[in-house]
Formats: sequence, structure tokens, C-alpha cells
Amino acid sequence: MNFGDILDKWEKSGDRKIIDKDAAKEKADAQKNMRRASYVQKLSPQDAIDLHGLTQDEAWKALNDFVANAKRRGLQKILIIHGKGIHSTGGEGALGKLVQTFIERDQRLGASGKADKNHGGSGATWVAVRP
Repeated sequence: MNFGDILDKWEKSGDRKIIDKDAAKEKADAQKNMRRASYVQKLSPQDAIDLHGLTQDEAWKALNDFVANAKRRGLQKILIIHGKGIHSTGGEGALGKLVQTFIERDQRLGASGKADKNHGGSGATWVAVRP
């Protein structure tokens, strides 16, 4: 049997299955990211930065340098200590807002969340560093 005969037999069998490789890759990537996010969330932070006492401009620069260093070192999870804002007007700290904005804009960073009590609670944020 030659290739043409095999192809004809296959076409007549109706056993053809069309695979959307792009959709399959997106699905696999999404599953991988979910597993990674779950994994990273359980990890202890591998390094931390404390932004207490810094101005917003100083904090932004310090965060940028810290994340660059973490990425270069291959870290998976970092901790950003920004404080709870108890001395701020309105009870919400300016550095906490700045950290959220930084995380949302920085392509090197992924999932994030409030730290557990052992790592600062609502005064700190853990962040996954993208590979």
C-alpha cells in the first residue's frame, strides 16, 4: 500500500480529527500558569524589600531595582513590605497603592496577594516573579 492509498483510506474512514494547535497551546499554557501560581503561592518568599520611610519616588526606584535583581537571580517569589498605612490620612497607605500599581504595570511580575501573618499580613504583598 502506498501513501496515496493510505490517505484515501483515512479520508473515507471519517476518522479525521482537526486540532487547533493555537487553542491547544493556550489551554496548556493556562493550565501550566495555574499550577505555577498555586505552587508559588505556597512558597515562602525568597527575598524581601522594606519600603518603610521611603518617598513614593524612592520606593518606585527601589522596587524596580529589587525586581530586576530578583529576576536576575532566578527567584520565584518575593515579598514587598509597604506598611498598613496606619499613620496615613484615611487609613490606607500610599505605599500600598504604589506597590499595587507597580505590580500591575511590571511585565516581570505575575500573581500577587496579601502576605500571611508571619510575613506582615496586610502590610506586605507577595509577588510571583515570571520566569
